[in-house]
Amino acid sequence: MTVIGKYPFQLSPQDCDFREQVSLPALGDLILQAAGKSADENGFGMQKLNTANRTWVVSRMAIEMQRFPKWREWINIETWVEEVGRTSTTRHFRISDEYGKEIGGSSTLWAMIDVESRRAIDLKTIEGLSEAASGIPAVIDKPGRVPSVDGGTKKTHNVRYSDIDFNQHANSMKYVEWLLDSFSLDWHQNHYIKRFEINFLHEVLYGDQVEIFHKQDKMLSLFEIKKPDGNGVCKMKLEWQ
Repeated sequence: MTVIGKYPFQLSPQDCDFREQVSLPALGDLILQAAGKSADENGFGMQKLNTANRTWVVSRMAIEMQRFPKWREWINIETWVEEVGRTSTTRHFRISDEYGKEIGGSSTLWAMIDVESRRAIDLKTIEGLSEAASGIPAVIDKPGRVPSVDGGTKKTHNVRYSDIDFNQHANSMKYVEWLLDSFSLDWHQNHYIKRFEINFLHEVLYGDQVEIFHKQDKMLSLFEIKKPDGNGVCKMKLEWQ
């Protein structure tokens, strides 16, 4: 079993924003790709789970960057499982440049569910998963509980074709795109993301309408996405510099 998986990625134009640096959604996607590669290599990835009608879902995620790498750069994403409980497992990431210098990190919390019932699977019953627990801590603080948004601004969004993935629900990184679209180009030009956290609560499907609440307090942005009936979809926090 590979305790720490290491995966190289070269940043392509579609990974980068107008500043020619990797966007937060694209970086999050690469992190999730690394998680998938590691899980597949160790025998508990999507390729095997799909045959048993099961899937992984990420419930919390945090990303911290010292700098965002640029177009054409090669980066390495190392990933490992720290611990495995009955209902959730922690997986961490170290992001380094092509010379091996650490430039960021991520920490995630995952659950496994039955695709049809949407009920959680006891992770202790998954062959090989407990043996993957390394005990190695994260390089950044683990994601916590993001607070609800009280007041602030509100806008609505209809979930469209470009938002959904093969599960026919909104892709997790689409939520991040929606929140970043709340800021002007001038804001993005003059501010950089120091830390990002997201708590996933419920999925949304094609055709659903969601309400996006945003509250800004200087260099701290809080977001909460809800369905019109008030049920929470996710909560996000951005710390800027």
